[in-house]
Formats: sequence, C-alpha cells, structure tokens
Amino acid sequence: MLLRVSLMTFCVYLYLGSLLALFSFFLSLNRLLNCLIILENFNVLILFACLLGQWDEHRILFIALMVIFTIEVTLGLVVLTRLWDTSNLIGTVGV
Repeated sequence: MLLRVSLMTFCVYLYLGSLLALFSFFLSLNRLLNCLIILENFNVLILFACLLGQWDEHRILFIALMVIFTIEVTLGLVVLTRLWDTSNLIGTVGV
C-alpha cells in the first residue's frame, strides 16, 4: 500500500513537472538561451524518472539517455556559439 501511494505521488510530481517544463518552454520560444535552459531542466526530469523507474534492471536506458542528452547539449552549445559569433543575431541568443 505504501509503495502504491509513493508511486502515485511520484507520477503526479512527474506529470506536474512535465507540464511546467512544457509551459515554460512555450513562453521562452523567442530566446534561444532560455529554450536551452528549459530543455536541460526537462532532460534532468526525464533522467530522474528513468533512474527511479528501473529498480531491478540494469541502468542501460539511463546510460543511453545520458549519452543522447550529452550530444544534445553539445549541439545546442555549438549553435549558441555560432549565433553569438554573428553580431547581428545577438538578440536571438538572449543576452
């Protein structure tokens, strides 16, 4: 019974966190840096849910998501520095 209540609480927190991340993502669509920050918070939420969801299994999904999110961060930072390098697109970056 206690496990069921804690699982239900976890699902509610995961759902509310996902809604908050999506809502804040749509509010910050005009600034690239804000979008990257929101996406990283959403990535952490997904990784946390993945880590807690795999009790008896090996952490293969967690490791795979870590690799995918690391590549996503690297590509986002490359795009950010390329935009920052062109001086006429400074307003897009959000600085």
